[in-house]
Amino acid sequence: MIKHFITLLLLIFSLNSNAQAWKTVRHEAYFGLGASNFLGDLGGAKGIGTHGIKDLKIRMTRPTVMLGYKYMLNQYLSVKGSLIWGLLNGDDAVTKNEIRNNRNLSFRSNIGEVAAYIEYFPYIDKVYPRYKLKGVRGNKAFSLSPYLFTGIGITLFNPKANYNGDWVALQPLATEGQGLAGRPEKYKRVTMSFPIGAGVKYRINKQLALSFELSLRYTLTDYIDDVSTSYYLQDEIEASTGAIAAELSDRSINPAINGVIEYGDGRNNYLQRGDPRWNDAYMFGIFSIHYRFVKGQTFIPKF
Repeated sequence: MIKHFITLLLLIFSLNSNAQAWKTVRHEAYFGLGASNFLGDLGGAKGIGTHGIKDLKIRMTRPTVMLGYKYMLNQYLSVKGSLIWGLLNGDDAVTKNEIRNNRNLSFRSNIGEVAAYIEYFPYIDKVYPRYKLKGVRGNKAFSLSPYLFTGIGITLFNPKANYNGDWVALQPLATEGQGLAGRPEKYKRVTMSFPIGAGVKYRINKQLALSFELSLRYTLTDYIDDVSTSYYLQDEIEASTGAIAAELSDRSINPAINGVIEYGDGRNNYLQRGDPRWNDAYMFGIFSIHYRFVKGQTFIPKF
């Protein structure tokens, strides 16, 4: 009788310890490496360019690095922040879309992002790995925790094009005639971003874990690749921001398909250069290592 009573007390103590254990490791730092990919006007798959995943082009994948900090609100919800540096590329040479391929534009841009998120674990964010019970069949030491997240961020970008071996910043050149008659002002090189994604975390021990997550970042700009609306007269661009700007504004292989059509009576037909209906987006796939800061000491039985 006494033996059963002691066993029951130990079980209750163990369950209570597990239920409260997360409070001892609420703070967590993480570091990640991974890949980024651009979703916008330049490059992409066959069809009309969008910010959807269907426009993903694997050849344009580039490196990304991330630092972050997380605070557990409870076992299901956490808030976290991150700093991310990445590289985005887009190139019409890789697309099978005839119009975009003929447009012949390309860009690359470093991006810096600071973001805040809320993270949800449907099956709790495990504090301890699941231990294998010796002699118990079917019980595996498996500690995976799937999660979802969304948030808000600020992204800095600076699109550049390769011109005779040099990478030239495009925003100052106003390649779509920004600031000229009938055109908007130059775009800002900072935008709001809205992350949404999912991941899975593998708990190694109380302090260490590994994770992998995929996320999509929607933005409020269509100019990460410096392309959004229509072509403009090259001579007016040259007079405003120089010959390099005029040349980079229209690099089409066949001007009869792209560019500006000028009529004998002085009228002009400004053909489509980009698609302003879709803002730009980008993706991350990141592997991370996590470190939890332990406060106090919680004991649980290990088998």
